[in-house]
Amino acid sequence: MKVTVALNPTAGGGRHGTRLNAVLDGLRGHVDVEVLTAAGAGEALGGYREAIDRGTDALVAIGGDGTFHTAAQAVAGGRTPVGLVPTGTCNDLADALGLPPDPVAAARAVGEALAAGRTREVDLARVDYPDGRSVRFASVLMIGYAASVADRGSRLRRPSGPRRYDVAAVLELPRFRPEVYEVELDGVPATLPAVLFAVGNTRRFGGKLHVCPDARVDDGLLDVATMGPNTLVATLGTVLRLFSGKARASDTSTRRFRVRSVRVANPGLLVCADGEALPPPPFTITGEPGALVVPAAGGTGGGR
Repeated sequence: MKVTVALNPTAGGGRHGTRLNAVLDGLRGHVDVEVLTAAGAGEALGGYREAIDRGTDALVAIGGDGTFHTAAQAVAGGRTPVGLVPTGTCNDLADALGLPPDPVAAARAVGEALAAGRTREVDLARVDYPDGRSVRFASVLMIGYAASVADRGSRLRRPSGPRRYDVAAVLELPRFRPEVYEVELDGVPATLPAVLFAVGNTRRFGGKLHVCPDARVDDGLLDVATMGPNTLVATLGTVLRLFSGKARASDTSTRRFRVRSVRVANPGLLVCADGEALPPPPFTITGEPGALVVPAAGGTGGGR
């Protein structure tokens, strides 16, 4: 079996850079590996598509959620399996897929599953814009303050690991203000005032915030979660409880919906999905059940 691999040596602040050869060896123990040389997401996307046209048997992204995001664009509409070896900062999608957190162990599990032909179907979400553009995401899409935290956190170099998003949350407090979201949930109009607005295909964002705790990567549905408006102190308390995925009955400002599509009309808002910046609304997000084929290499992750 021939597998095309793109790796992001800067993922996770480069903390796994010295282990990339061991990661590749973990794959090579089971499959033939072709490594893409790409200077960025655009070149990686082109390389993936060329490999698919040449008949590669599978793709593997070595990096974080953003690295996998690029691979998901390449396979959209097709059935080429795509695996993930998590070396990012937060690895939220890897959590949902139940992959081993250690990248070498994950590489071995992914390679073994691909060689044995063990795959499973999971969902994607498609973001459609009025001008005809479409973008897929695999984990969580954030709008507003949470998106600004994700964007700021991805650019911070200190501290290392998920704590950088804690720092980003403080630095982005000037953006902490409610927005009145004009949306349609499965075609039903709704007005949702909120500070945090999330659409989840998986449960977790930022490595520890369970913004969509009931989301599953294989149930065919999207989980929409909003929080606020509320006082800053009350909202921060709710955010702290998101770390454990638990909520209180008193958290009346938190609302959750399970839908197949959501349209967001508000123009100009900051948007982030899979840790990557997306163009602002208006757009429609639609769930794509079973749109992605992945190696059945996981354990009991949040998407199972």
